[in-house]
Amino acid sequence: MSLSGDPVLTRWAADCAEHLLAQFPDFADSSASAAIAAARAWADGTGSVDDCRDAAYAAHLSARELSEAGYRAVATCVRTAANAAASCDDPTLAETAAEYAIEALSLNSAPCELTSSVQAERRWQWTQLPEPQRSTLFDVAPPEPSAPSCAI
Repeated sequence: MSLSGDPVLTRWAADCAEHLLAQFPDFADSSASAAIAAARAWADGTGSVDDCRDAAYAAHLSARELSEAGYRAVATCVRTAANAAASCDDPTLAETAAEYAIEALSLNSAPCELTSSVQAERRWQWTQLPEPQRSTLFDVAPPEPSAPSCAI
């Protein structure tokens, strides 16, 4: 079986997942961490596709359990990591991981900060992606984020 993944996109997806998980400091899921580690190892040439598949599967199971328990935003974080690991087989899953990161932030943002949070995350994702790959995932550079409109 030939590998069809893109190590650059898989590493970027792992970065997106890790960045997202850092924004949920009270949450720890070992399957998400394992999926990120497996994705990075594969992208660096030290891990295997089988390790990525196993980690992605475990993370998807954990995400399902979290979702069924009512933790949608956290479940979506774990799906971000699962798709990062799975992107070793299918590079389009790297973009799916980034979209899940946006969804998780949307689920966890107050309405007054939603636009700003999403814009900031999208801009961060764009800056982390190496220049040659940017045009494959982004039509244009995302704008700088606007200030949240929350009033105290």
